[in-house]
Amino acid sequence: MLVVENKGLPAQAGVIVIIATLALAVILLLGSYFLTFTLTESRIARSQEVATKTYYLSEAGINEAIWKLKNDPIWKNSFEESPGCDSWGASFSRSYEADSATEVSIQNNRCAEGEIIATSTIALGPGKTAQRVIRVGVLKALGSLTVDSPVFAGAPSGESTIQASNLNVNSGNMFVNNALKIQLWSNVNVDGKVLTVGNLLVSDSSSLDSEAECSQNICNTTSTCGCLDSQEFSECTNNGCAHVPVEITAIDFNSNDPASYKNKAQAAQDQGQCSILGKDFLDNPVLTSNQCIFSENEFEDLLWQVGQNGKLILEHMTNGSVVSTYYVEGKIDLAGGRALEINGALIAERTVNIGEKSKWGDDFGFNHITINDPGVGFPSGLISQGKINFGPYSSFQETNITGLIYAEDEIRMNSLPLAFNITGGIIARKFSLTSAWAPLNLYLDNDIIREGVWGGSQPPGGEGLPYSQIVTIEHWEESY
Repeated sequence: MLVVENKGLPAQAGVIVIIATLALAVILLLGSYFLTFTLTESRIARSQEVATKTYYLSEAGINEAIWKLKNDPIWKNSFEESPGCDSWGASFSRSYEADSATEVSIQNNRCAEGEIIATSTIALGPGKTAQRVIRVGVLKALGSLTVDSPVFAGAPSGESTIQASNLNVNSGNMFVNNALKIQLWSNVNVDGKVLTVGNLLVSDSSSLDSEAECSQNICNTTSTCGCLDSQEFSECTNNGCAHVPVEITAIDFNSNDPASYKNKAQAAQDQGQCSILGKDFLDNPVLTSNQCIFSENEFEDLLWQVGQNGKLILEHMTNGSVVSTYYVEGKIDLAGGRALEINGALIAERTVNIGEKSKWGDDFGFNHITINDPGVGFPSGLISQGKINFGPYSSFQETNITGLIYAEDEIRMNSLPLAFNITGGIIARKFSLTSAWAPLNLYLDNDIIREGVWGGSQPPGGEGLPYSQIVTIEHWEESY
């Protein structure tokens, strides 16, 4: 009998076992990878959730501390003016939800200026916690507002410039919280002092005449400038005498406080203390309005209706409890040969352009603004939460403003065609003047400045309050 031996079957079985083992290993490897991936994603999601919670818990602590500085009598007085306010400190604890804690402290480095630290922790399990720390510098600007300066530029960054201009500060000082450059054949005359925190640079082609020049690089009259406490007399004489930084005074535009400008305008509108009159180029009435609060488009429509060479007049009215206050929820652009007369205060939430362009549609020409002060105890001025720009088409006659010109951003005055007179003051984060055509003449009036900042004769809370009602956040820093 012939017997055939099959030698291939054991070999095939071995290959199958190897392939099956490799397949199982790959499946096991993939399963381990996906399990690790899933667990990692879960940990990341949990970490993000906890990080978000700790952040908002710390932020809640910061906001509560700021609220206490504005509304808690003990905190407010201790922060601002009580004996020892230059080194005052306080703290409190909160547990906003289970297994969490927030520790909040404040420490002053001088009166009305300090740092708030909020540290929040969440328990994650035995011996494990998550933490977030927020540090916030806070301050209230001095009630003197502008260091007796009708020109006040309060930005700690960004220099102010005067180019090809004639500037006359007929009473008061000029203050810049950074560097000031005077150049390109400019002539600047200041009855008081020129005070800068940074350098004061005057080009060879320009001139500066003042009572004293007190800056980081110049101290030409040490007895008038005075020196910082940390400087010796010889050091002051040789190395200049920079002024102490002064933050720009904040204005309450649209908070929920009844003293905010938007709420003042709403109250005036509700009580019928708003009156606007529009006249055409022949001085004939073309519109009236009893509104105090306008959208950007609504106010633009009023300017459009008066037409080329027409005038829009914002009248002053009061019933003894509320005062006409005009508020625009957007920007203002005066163009196309219009005139705007403000008897009191006009406030805008965005940039204000006066004569930046001559043409609007088919209308063209110079544009003119006049601001009149209604009297003691009433605010007057042009106040913007953005920028204020006066351009080359900003006047067809000499401009007279009695009020506060205030911008949270920059005030820029470019190629003023005719003399520009301001009684009151200019406050901005940054100031630039380029006007080869006509002089800018300024006259300090601290009462007008205060009325414009506070919206009346005195700040909310009583007469003699030395600080702004707004708590300004100087910096915000986060860490884990």
